[in-house]
Amino acid sequence: MSKPRTPPIYTSPQDAALAFYQAFEAKDLDAMMTAWADDEEIVSIHPGGARHVGYDAVRGAFEQLFAGDGKLAFRLDQVVLMETVGLAVQSAIEHIFLTDGNPRGAAIATNVFMRTPSGWRMVLHHASPAPALPQVAAGGPLH
Repeated sequence: MSKPRTPPIYTSPQDAALAFYQAFEAKDLDAMMTAWADDEEIVSIHPGGARHVGYDAVRGAFEQLFAGDGKLAFRLDQVVLMETVGLAVQSAIEHIFLTDGNPRGAAIATNVFMRTPSGWRMVLHHASPAPALPQVAAGGPLH
């Protein structure tokens, strides 16, 4: 009989964020849910998707996402982290790629983390499609 896996204790919001994105890239549902607080007040909203509230609903949303064939990779840009004693908010641009390296698009993400007795855990993930950036034509010097 195998021992139940002891969930990791994330000692910082950055550790919990890293665990979230690593689990997402690995399509590992159990690892994904260890990054989240075990709470009925958690919320997840994927780009263009519905709002999922509560542990079971969030788990179900990721289970559905992970059931697809493709795997995604993320590169975060313009990360801003605001942290207090018990709460942290991360805002970032998620550059999303297929694992073959082809760009999939970008999203603007807000991740909220709460310090729990088990360490830092995600309580909200909200990602929206990023607007297309205008392409500036290469030109000569401005002056």
